[in-house]
Amino acid sequence: MVKRIVLLDKFYNIASAKQKEDLIERYRKYLFEKTKGFPHTKIEIKKLREFDKRIEILLKGPEEVFLSNIIKKEIGIICEFMEVKVNQILKGTMIEVGKVGFGIFVDCGILNPPTDVLINLHTLRNQLCGGKETSLKEIVHTFEFIDHFPVYVKILEISAEKGEIRGELDHKSLNMFKKVVDENLEGIFVGGATKSQVKKAIIYKGHLRDIITIKRYGFLENIVLFKEDTDAPGIISHIGKYLRGCKISAIRSQRISPLFK
Repeated sequence: MVKRIVLLDKFYNIASAKQKEDLIERYRKYLFEKTKGFPHTKIEIKKLREFDKRIEILLKGPEEVFLSNIIKKEIGIICEFMEVKVNQILKGTMIEVGKVGFGIFVDCGILNPPTDVLINLHTLRNQLCGGKETSLKEIVHTFEFIDHFPVYVKILEISAEKGEIRGELDHKSLNMFKKVVDENLEGIFVGGATKSQVKKAIIYKGHLRDIITIKRYGFLENIVLFKEDTDAPGIISHIGKYLRGCKISAIRSQRISPLFK
């Protein structure tokens, strides 16, 4: 029996066919690390889907159901619109940040119809600004939200008639900002590079001792938290040229703390 799964991770920042092949091979190893221990079930990368830049895999073997559940939990898979439930927690990435003034859309891999989850401005103000009448532009600037920024979203409302889904930031994402503020930390988000590529660039520029943690949210989305008194923009200027084409933003306690309560 064969089970087909489309994974949540998206491939981007690919400049050549060779880079694409290298990234797929890295992803093959990444999958193996996440699912090793199931010798009787084979995982095969079938293709990289051109229309949504997601990987389709095949599971072949007696442990396919158990293995698919692990993949769903550890990596994430796409889902149908009608499968989404109120209060469900989904992982996703921000898209077209700043393009509209009424909120931020998050791609959580919802299809049929393709639907991005809206976190509206009122919700963002309540969760990130203590209810202050803050503009979306100021929120985006303060938190340096950019495309591909990873978040966990809790589903609040689903309209099948309109094909719309509304959500809010889950505590997993809010707790990260709380940690930054409470412990006066600096951090960076890097979109478009693997965890090993990000770590390699940081080590090469001599900043390994400044790291608290590198958290991988997706295959190409990583948030690095640094020790107190580390300058995030300075880190970005040091490593940016070694992470070509990547989306990089700073997460700064001194900027966030006046808003985030």
